[in-house]
Parts: sequence; C-alpha cells; structure tokens
Amino acid sequence: MLLVVILLAVFGLVRYAVATGIDLGSTALGPKPTTTYTPDPANPPSATVDNPLLTDANATLVPASCKYASWGTEVAKARAFFESAASCLSTAWKPIFAENNLSFEEPKLNISATTAGISTPCTGSTSNFAAFYCAANKTIYMPISQLQTDIFRDNWVVYLSVFAHEYGHHVQAQSGILRKANSERVDVGARSPQGLELSRRVELQANCFDGMYIVSSKGGGSLSSSQVQLATKDAYGRGDSTGDMRDHGTAQNGGKWFESGVSNNRTTSCNTFAASAAEVS
Repeated sequence: MLLVVILLAVFGLVRYAVATGIDLGSTALGPKPTTTYTPDPANPPSATVDNPLLTDANATLVPASCKYASWGTEVAKARAFFESAASCLSTAWKPIFAENNLSFEEPKLNISATTAGISTPCTGSTSNFAAFYCAANKTIYMPISQLQTDIFRDNWVVYLSVFAHEYGHHVQAQSGILRKANSERVDVGARSPQGLELSRRVELQANCFDGMYIVSSKGGGSLSSSQVQLATKDAYGRGDSTGDMRDHGTAQNGGKWFESGVSNNRTTSCNTFAASAAEVS
C-alpha cells in the first residue's frame, strides 16, 4: 500500500472518455479517444439538465454484493473481471431506469491486449485511444495495454473505476443525456469554448456516476474503505493538462465530481449540466 501511495504522484498520464464523433485531435500526454457523433433523425435528442435520470431525487444505487472475478493482465482473466463488473453495474443501474420508465440495454464489451486491429463505428481503425465508450455500437473498449498496469499493478479497483466511468457514458447514452449533449456540440462546434464545456460536463458526470457505483459496491461489502480511498485519489490524478484540448476538466474538478458521487450516491448530485462553468472547468 505504501508503494501505491507513493505512485499516486505520477497517476493520470492517460485519460479516458466517451467516443462521441467529432475528431478532437490527440493529447500531448498519451493516447486519447477520438470522439464521433452523427445525428440520427430517427432518434431525436433527449435531455440533459432536466433528464428524468437527473431529476429523480430518489435515484440511488442500492448497495449489493458483487463477486468480482480475479484480476489479471491476460486477456481471458481481464475479460472475466470486466464481465463480472458489467454484471454488477447492470444490476445497479437497471432499477433507476425502470423507476423512471426508461429502457435499458446492456453494453457490449471489447477486451483486448492492445489497440492493434480495433476498428469501431466511432473511430474507424486506429491505435491512438485509451479506454472509451462508443455510443454508435453501445460498446465499451478496454485495451489492457492502455490501463497503466505497470503503475497500478494488482490494484484492480483502479481498473474497476475506469470501467465504471465508461459504463457511466453508457448510462448517459441510454438515458438520452449523451445524444442531447452531442447534438448541442454539433450545433456550437466541437472545438468551440461551448463545445468543449459540454464535453467536460459529459466527462465529469461520468466521474460522478463512477463514484456512485464505487461507493455502492463498498456498501455491499465488495470493496474496502482503502480501495475507495485509492479510487478517489486516482480520480484527482486524471484530467486536462497543459497541451490538452480541455475537454475532460481539471484533475481537481474530476476528483470533486467523483467524490460527489461517493458522498451522496444520488444522480441529482451528478447533474453537471446544472453546475456553474467554474465547477466544470
């Protein structure tokens, strides 16, 4: 644990995101997802700030025991781990969708050793991305080579947290939040100040949903207090740095929104679209 605490100082070299369709370029500090969004006239945008998922004062993730498969960097072991996490995340989020008369379809998973050979509807064929979610095919991509396992080693709660963040983007997509936010980004320009702020609101909300899940898993006895603490410290170690596109938010705000999820475990506390510009800087 001491080594882990020491290494926290160098965390945050890779950021994770949602693939939404607009090419934002590459980051100066490591691999970053390309974002892709194509408006679909058959499915008009839904809502962000007043989305049912974000206005239900009772929407909380109920603590439940999750039997996570053992972590390992081999593809088969990593796949089993993320599949077990996906099952728990689905169990956690489905009741909130049902309570608000929202349909829910579980995401697909793509677990691979590296990014080599991966082609997606959101990015095409590319090797320059970290873990991300592609709304076009409802798939979470988790290339093991991008998870910084040389730093985090067997501290699997960090990989769980990254996965829960990406799952948070699936929650946004299923509820209509992501469609509305991305539609607005198309209107104002993805790289405009307004477009980048919308991207930050999306990313920081996924941080908050991540925190909600992590604390609910602790409540079910599947994570320890020290693991939650480690995930929280990691959340404060990721974010936009000098040379980045400013589409994720500062590390400080990233950590704050994660902690909001941990402290409150309410979707209403994750309404980044109702927050001030400073809170999503």
